[in-house]
Amino acid sequence: MLCDFEVRLYVVVPMEDMKKSGELPGNIVIRRLFSQLTFLRATEDCGYFLKVTKVKSVGNGKLLDSSKYIMFPVTFHSLTFLPKIGEVLVGIVVEVCRHGVFLKCGPMNSIYLSVRKMPNYNYVPGENPFFICNDQSRIENEVAVRFVVYAMRWSRTLVRKFDVLASIEGDCLGPVSLNGFDGLEL
Repeated sequence: MLCDFEVRLYVVVPMEDMKKSGELPGNIVIRRLFSQLTFLRATEDCGYFLKVTKVKSVGNGKLLDSSKYIMFPVTFHSLTFLPKIGEVLVGIVVEVCRHGVFLKCGPMNSIYLSVRKMPNYNYVPGENPFFICNDQSRIENEVAVRFVVYAMRWSRTLVRKFDVLASIEGDCLGPVSLNGFDGLEL
């Protein structure tokens, strides 16, 4: 689900950058904000950061103890992608294995669709393995699949992401034909 959040982050800027650069301090802080968001990537509450839509305020800098860095409070609005249980999405199959498939959807690169959540699909091994249904529809690499978010959790590892389990149990779910569509790239 696409959401608009107001977020407040503390941006740390090396004192050296402020002295060397002839830029305005606000520009330096905003550039550091963007690089910090690239590293941060996602938060449990907001989801995946896609775009900063508006910088609301840049507060006064506070010199940190080491006096080599200045910390600025920055408030901004951001467009985010936050998956929700029960939401229907479309993903592209990136890997097929015996027990299921992995999908990519927007900023999420490893959504797992278990064979247990693919009713009437059977695994066919080989050089290019795939799953085939009784109605002859196939789930294989680079196929678009409409799925429902069955379960999710915030990953507490160093990689900031959501672990998502998918299901195609239900009406209008499964492989789909989308002309010219090769995934939702955000």
